[in-house]
Amino acid sequence: MLKIGDFSKLSRISIRMLRHYDEIGLLKPAEVDDFTGYRYYSEAQLPVAARIQALKSLGFGLSVIGDILEKYEDAQEMEKFLLVKRAELAGQQEELARKLQFLDSTLK
Repeated sequence: MLKIGDFSKLSRISIRMLRHYDEIGLLKPAEVDDFTGYRYYSEAQLPVAARIQALKSLGFGLSVIGDILEKYEDAQEMEKFLLVKRAELAGQQEELARKLQFLDSTLK
């Protein structure tokens, strides 16, 4: 078992965020000491932490990440999540391109 600080270093997730993930049920510690309240994580939870970080970097919100993790092993469901995010990002890209074009024309 890893103390929260050690897990934080290995997963590159701050202690504050690990506590938040615990509160919202995204990444619960493997064990919590009843007397001290200390959180302990297992090494087997590191891949889940890495998935959370990867999904965050793609722009997914924490509530959606929870849904994705529940269906992570289903390739078709994962593809759906990723295609929806791709369409969302493409829409944002188009909007930014329009804004840049407007700025450029205003500068001229």
